[in-house]
Amino acid sequence: MKSVLLRLEGPLQSWGTQSRFPHRDTEREPSKSGVLGLVGAALGMPRDDDARLAELAAATMGVRVDREGGTLVDYHTAGAGRFDGKEHRVCGTSNPIITRRAYLSDASFLVALGYEDDALATAIDDALESPRWPLFLGRRACPPSLPVRAGLVAAEPEAALRAAPWPSPAAPMERVRLVVECDPDKGHPRQDQPLSFRLHARHFARRFVCTTWIEPGELALSPEDTLQTSLVARRPELRTPAL
Repeated sequence: MKSVLLRLEGPLQSWGTQSRFPHRDTEREPSKSGVLGLVGAALGMPRDDDARLAELAAATMGVRVDREGGTLVDYHTAGAGRFDGKEHRVCGTSNPIITRRAYLSDASFLVALGYEDDALATAIDDALESPRWPLFLGRRACPPSLPVRAGLVAAEPEAALRAAPWPSPAAPMERVRLVVECDPDKGHPRQDQPLSFRLHARHFARRFVCTTWIEPGELALSPEDTLQTSLVARRPELRTPAL
């Protein structure tokens, strides 16, 4: 098996799995549907290519939470008023629609997608180096602040995440959380296994994940002389309050 590594870091991220129009949630770590949407954008995959999506969704996914980040809820209104001389209607009404959208702020994740198909893993890694379409962290308003491509390794996702260098020469103060796919009897469900990204006909299935941990002393630290650009490396003391 080969694992494609992705660095997902930026000022804002949002990984909703239960969103409805008025309330847009986010999980505490990247969703599988969101990550595969990003991979699809890198590959230039059309929304209606269900066969290609099935190939991508065959991955086993793991997430290393290098920085938890804080939560932020933004207040939006949509509709009302006039546009181009005409009444602006949303959802069949001219009244403003109130929405609340949740984000993670200052979070950093290392994601591993494990594939038995070596050629597919290599193609994804190459596409992340030179993506066909722009990449974003769950929503189009959330661009990454670092290159997403983080490497291709011959290992299962959990082993790859445990062995990947920590993005700082200094170890974290606390143990690091891992969220990895597992058998149904060993984890809890997530409704984010994508079946179709078709517009107005998106479908998702259930998968199961479990949480494990890496102790600070078990991490492989980056060398002192390595140029560090990650938020984790630059400001390890930063704490963003939850709102």
